[in-house]
Amino acid sequence: MERTIGLWGAVVTLVGFVIGVSVFLLPGELAASAGPGVIISYGIASIMALFSCVIAAQVGAIFPISGASFVYTTKMTAPFFGFLMVWLIISGVSMAIALVAHGFAAYFDFVIPGLNKTFVAVAIVLVFGVINLFGASASVRAQSLMVVLFMTVLFVFSIVGVAKINGELLIPFVPNGYGAVLLAAVPAFFSYSGFLMIVEIGGEIKNPSRTIPWSLLISFLLVWLCYTAVSLVIVGHIPWQELAGNDAPVATVAGIIFPDWAINVITITILAASATSINGILLGYSRDVYVLSRVRVLPEILSRISKKHGDPYNSVIFLTVTSIIAVLMGAKISEYATVIVMALMVSQLVLGVATLRLPKIMPVALQKAEFQIAPFLRVFFALGLIVFSSIFLFIGAQGSPVSAVVLGLILLAGVIYYLLRKNFMASRDINMENWVMEHIEENVAMLDD
Repeated sequence: MERTIGLWGAVVTLVGFVIGVSVFLLPGELAASAGPGVIISYGIASIMALFSCVIAAQVGAIFPISGASFVYTTKMTAPFFGFLMVWLIISGVSMAIALVAHGFAAYFDFVIPGLNKTFVAVAIVLVFGVINLFGASASVRAQSLMVVLFMTVLFVFSIVGVAKINGELLIPFVPNGYGAVLLAAVPAFFSYSGFLMIVEIGGEIKNPSRTIPWSLLISFLLVWLCYTAVSLVIVGHIPWQELAGNDAPVATVAGIIFPDWAINVITITILAASATSINGILLGYSRDVYVLSRVRVLPEILSRISKKHGDPYNSVIFLTVTSIIAVLMGAKISEYATVIVMALMVSQLVLGVATLRLPKIMPVALQKAEFQIAPFLRVFFALGLIVFSSIFLFIGAQGSPVSAVVLGLILLAGVIYYLLRKNFMASRDINMENWVMEHIEENVAMLDD
């Protein structure tokens, strides 16, 4: 694959991916239980995101290749754990695309009312599936236009909204106690999830050892400012008791502080934000499918590369199809955000363990990396990722036992598939795990060269 994505492309891909429709939906819903303290919930979630960003920067600097999560985790641990991490990611992002697509369809009804919402949700996934078939550069160009649009509108919304805040609505700040604030932090992380995506397209990023860390820093700051401002503006204009059942709190606030026509602008902005998330997911995580198929953990047909555009077109098609299946199953962000976050927490646990093993397994590569963090900080952030992920898993399971059961079923399905695939390959006289490790070593050898 060609390295066609520069710093600007990496930033807009990340920002567009991370800031999706959830920022227009979740803050209001979470504030209905956490009160104005939802700002703290997003602050807690941002800490987890910061740990993810630091680890992603280190991984991206050492493994600037497509599907780096699988290669890195497998090299540091074992093929099974590398597969399990990607299995959870693919399961989570398929559901995430479905949720965002349903959100897109709900707001599209304001633009063209009367259309079947499931049809619209499927259509928007198909549109960006097709765009991604034309390569990363085409995807990034589409992403850039949409990100500039919605970030401009969000900036104006935040500045005007903060200036007109009603301070009385912020008292009491934590009406239902800090337990409610902590519980809200788990689904709030859904809005922050996705920074690790940048390492999945490392093979298509120019000067990745510098571009990946800088793009993560810039993107994190932009996203953190956006979520803090939006959640503050929402609870500063609408009594938190009235936010329960409000599916469009940002549009409601826009109707309070702007002329009527601004609601249409906000609606278009929400559509753009939703579209960039779908686009970013298909671009980034189709590369995980590609890597798994190259090592035969998934069927080899998924690893085919377009001769014209250099992108893994069958992997894009696969992720598009799984996402459409999820769309057709029907879902709401409020129902599934927790299980998606919990799946990501398990994958981050594996990533944290892998990072602790990095100095032992690849000391030379670590020393040669252009981007490095001090050994103490590397251990600190790796352990922090493990601890925070464990805490979020516990809180999520306590708050939503159904989500824990769904996560357990996803894990069980992954284990069963892995064992069946391993036995199938063995029937063809191929040791799948040896094959995987040989491929991983080839990738590492090419990086050393």
